[in-house]
Amino acid sequence: MRQVRYDRFDGVDQLWIDEVSKPEDSPGQAVVRVYASCINPGSVPATLHGASYTPIRDLAGVVVSVGDGVQDVKTGDEVLGWSQEWTAHAEYVAVPATQLIAKPAGLSWDVAGSLFITPMAGLAGVKAVEPSEGEVVVVSAATGGVGFTAAQLARRTGATVIGIGSPSKADHMRERGIIPVSFVDDVAENVQKTTGGRKIDAFIDAFGSGYVQLALDLGVPPERINTAVDYKSAKEKGVTARGTMDAGGLPAYRMLAELAASGDLAIPIAVTYPLAEVKAAYTTLLAERRPFGRVVLHPQE
Repeated sequence: MRQVRYDRFDGVDQLWIDEVSKPEDSPGQAVVRVYASCINPGSVPATLHGASYTPIRDLAGVVVSVGDGVQDVKTGDEVLGWSQEWTAHAEYVAVPATQLIAKPAGLSWDVAGSLFITPMAGLAGVKAVEPSEGEVVVVSAATGGVGFTAAQLARRTGATVIGIGSPSKADHMRERGIIPVSFVDDVAENVQKTTGGRKIDAFIDAFGSGYVQLALDLGVPPERINTAVDYKSAKEKGVTARGTMDAGGLPAYRMLAELAASGDLAIPIAVTYPLAEVKAAYTTLLAERRPFGRVVLHPQE
């Protein structure tokens, strides 16, 4: 079978398609024929050395075999899940059955293959700051994978949500009830003008690069700030840094899948590529003007 590999990250040219043996199921595992696997921005700058890796986790597909002891998943099931071993850019993947959930009816393969790493991090951020009706919440990088999910989920609590992002993507935020604020020029001033002097109750940082300090400067209490990116500042400033693995596991993952299937959570898909065009897919994600939405590989094409 075909699998994307690299032995170091020194640019997109280090990626290649390798022919490897199809994985076999083992006790507790299921083998999935992968139909969709998104590329997450956090995987792009990875610097793994000493071995070959497939640089992604999200996957969606159909179970083709299961190992001994697997009860909740069976051959033929349509599933979504993740590979903790970063092996999801492949035609087939063997993963623990406990890392798979059933794909809801009506959920597209592309969205199903994009729901774990960044949407779960967005959910974790919302849970960390606990917004409530009537509060004001600010989200940085609010049109990115983490931030767009966090902003939508925070909006569902009844909070007023201000999303910091590119002016060119402001309409995408407005469509989901998020108030856009430009990251250009003085961001603090832009936010304060937008709030009209209202207290900012919570801040979810999905970008890093000084946004933790910005939140503090805006008067947000440290315990109501979460960053999914800037772990150094979180430690220094005493704010939370909860991410994907803090979102609530399979129950939370199922909730996101149901919300996405019903249309209550938008997971936009920007572009798809066949597996053989993995370099073009990464080039798209690395472009100075990133697309709005997920970049997804189709391993069966």
